[in-house]
Amino acid sequence: MNGHLGEPERVLSAINGWCERAAAAKADLVLFPELAVHGHCTPNTWELAEPVPDGPSVRRLTDLARRHRLVLAADLSEKERDIVYNTCVLVGPDGYIGKQRKLHLSRDDVNYYKGGRDISVFDIGRCRVGASFATTISSPRSPACWLCAEVLLMPHAARFKPWRDTPESEAAARRHSHAFVASYALRARENACFAVLTDQAGRAGTLEG
Repeated sequence: MNGHLGEPERVLSAINGWCERAAAAKADLVLFPELAVHGHCTPNTWELAEPVPDGPSVRRLTDLARRHRLVLAADLSEKERDIVYNTCVLVGPDGYIGKQRKLHLSRDDVNYYKGGRDISVFDIGRCRVGASFATTISSPRSPACWLCAEVLLMPHAARFKPWRDTPESEAAARRHSHAFVASYALRARENACFAVLTDQAGRAGTLEG
């Protein structure tokens, strides 16, 4: 899915649609891309950022999780004491579960966000999950797995290669991103855990994924 810049209501509506599809497929856990709710490095990020768990987007996500009987992991801009964090929020049918702030910021993240310090793993019933972002899981020592996560969630907001809506163009983009996908699969193998990777796709602001 796309994470439109500064359009949380539009994105949350799209998330609802994906939740309907996931519930129909009898999924238990759904992971959405990095910063999907508010957009990746949206120019007015500070103004859009919300408290967690008491902000409107987390309340909406919690309602969706309860309605569809799913565990949702969705990423947004969190504000606490006027400091903004890139935060993955975990909610389930019974409400808010927890959050993981991005630890290692990319060169564009640092213009908008402060890095987190804590590492968390959450028991969601079927398994223990941790969330680890792109620049963190680029390292072989992925910290969430240090705490025995069984499933590592990998939200991402990378821009690799634009493509046109033709099979040939899509295939070229897929080949271009193969090394990226392979490196994250390697993190799962190294740490003997499962990994769920998702990335934004489509136009976001002036960029395409």
